[in-house]
Amino acid sequence: MTLQFGTVHSSLDLDRQGKRAGVFGLSHSDDRHEFSSIQSPLSVIRGGDGPTALVCAGNHGDEYEGQIIVRRLYDLLKTGDVAGRLILVPALNMPAVQSISRVSPLDGGNLNRSFPGAAYAGPTQEIAGFVATQLMPEADIAIDLHSGGGNSNYVNTAYFCLSPDSERNKQTFELATVMGLPHTMVVPVSDTPGDFDSAAHDAGCAMISCELGGEGKVTSEALEAGWSGVLRLLVGQGVLHAAAAERLDMLPPADTVFLDLGEGADYVTAQTHSLVEPLVKIGEEIARGQPVIRLRDLYKMETAPQVLRSERAGTVSILRAGAIVAPGDHLCVICPTLSNAELDALMAKAAAETH
Repeated sequence: MTLQFGTVHSSLDLDRQGKRAGVFGLSHSDDRHEFSSIQSPLSVIRGGDGPTALVCAGNHGDEYEGQIIVRRLYDLLKTGDVAGRLILVPALNMPAVQSISRVSPLDGGNLNRSFPGAAYAGPTQEIAGFVATQLMPEADIAIDLHSGGGNSNYVNTAYFCLSPDSERNKQTFELATVMGLPHTMVVPVSDTPGDFDSAAHDAGCAMISCELGGEGKVTSEALEAGWSGVLRLLVGQGVLHAAAAERLDMLPPADTVFLDLGEGADYVTAQTHSLVEPLVKIGEEIARGQPVIRLRDLYKMETAPQVLRSERAGTVSILRAGAIVAPGDHLCVICPTLSNAELDALMAKAAAETH
């Protein structure tokens, strides 16, 4: 079989039983790649006729836990471990991975803002289109693994992207619960147009994404949280046999805490060129009015330090990685905890907004 979208193509057979590794290749004519195929790994493990999971990472090139998890799945799983089919893509945007950057060095494109893609419209649009038309329609569930990248650090969290479809919201709630990461961030409808999540839903997939750590590095805590979370999802969706997940050290789930990353979140933002001194840690529970950041003017030593305080109580959910900031740079995000009733209200509001 041949998978083709624009200049992106792969000859990997996704249907036949067994475990196979291949690539998808992209054509792009510039000074470096005029006589090249820009390749990204693509693999499949098919053990039976059960459901299909598409597991992806490297959507942004400076995020690593997910890339390791996807490669680890291929390394450690045997054909007989898989009840259905696993399609594994560890480096969705290989040009960004190679350049250790969030966006593609070929065209400046952010892959997670480029779906559903377009043929012959540049590398990033073509990769998005290949995934949306050739891989997502094959899947019953899509899992997109992220971390905070070079600029930020996240609590280990699933992402619950609210939908105007109430049944889809129930499905995503169940997936987040099964994934069992310590936190689940709830984001508004159409928070990021052109993202992987929307394209997967349009293709008819169940969908869950996550953020695991960040700061452009790998931590064992984030890696193992994501690893167990993915295994739990694959077992829960009937893709992976439970015995295989247990052999691979799947841990029991946490009781995930739902956090409001919508209107209730407090973004603490710099308004001066400053040196940042954090006064809180990622994951810390803080009170309203608590000092969270101390800023020192980058140029004027005689200027007194500025202390920024949280306007809400909640969890330090995102914390900036860098120490030198400019006006408009977000320093941290405080997310309040959502009760079950508050989460139900947000889901109902999302559905009501379409009528």
